Amino acid sequence: MFINTALAANDGSEIVKALYGVKIIGDVSIGGILPWAFGIGGGAALVIFMYAGVLYIVSAGNPSKKQDAVGRIMAAVYGLLLLATGWIILNIINPAILK
Repeated sequence: MFINTALAANDGSEIVKALYGVKIIGDVSIGGILPWAFGIGGGAALVIFMYAGVLYIVSAGNPSKKQDAVGRIMAAVYGLLLLATGWIILNIINPAILK
């Protein structure tokens, strides 16, 4: 009850600023982890794209290997979409989180 009243009375920006500075592990805050998470996610997707591309090229007409490569490419695309969606949601909530 008190939290709802406090949120209604406040625009919420101070709450998000407070969450931004919350220490998660040692001296690392949410704002410090986000760039690393986006970089690691994008890098992993790039590696999966490259690996799946090589699998697709060397499949030599084998339908099961070709389908496996296409599945990996689609999984990388879905991962990038999930990563982009997370960034968009955080940017809508409060762009200061991403800075």
